[in-house]
Amino acid sequence: RHPPPFEITMAYKEGEWTVGPWDCCSDPSAGCLVCCCAPCAVGQVKEMVTTGNASPSFTGDMTTCALTWLLGGCGFLISMGVRTELRNKYKLPEKPCGDCLFHCCCGCCAITQDLKEARIRVVNAGGPEATEMAR
Repeated sequence: RHPPPFEITMAYKEGEWTVGPWDCCSDPSAGCLVCCCAPCAVGQVKEMVTTGNASPSFTGDMTTCALTWLLGGCGFLISMGVRTELRNKYKLPEKPCGDCLFHCCCGCCAITQDLKEARIRVVNAGGPEATEMAR
């Protein structure tokens, strides 16, 4: 096996976000995924939140990905629910505003923040698929 090209090793505190809501460009892979296929990003976050492991598949949790895609303009309802699950699991504050308002006004920023946060916490927890997801 080859070592991963980079590792995400950030310290985090319980109850605090490790990435800011407007920090979309600090991880180009997350930003590009959200811009190109937001439902897949939401599926990946859902899989990491529910299993504690990163998904080896591009879509993550297939049901969440498909529902987000099928609902189109109302897909923010699914991504908002996934964000709420992420916040509840890691006891994160509802910042910069309520989940619904954040997803309605800047869904790409919200999903990118969720994806980056989930990746950091799963990689730092050392889930079996964590290294693969960090690539």
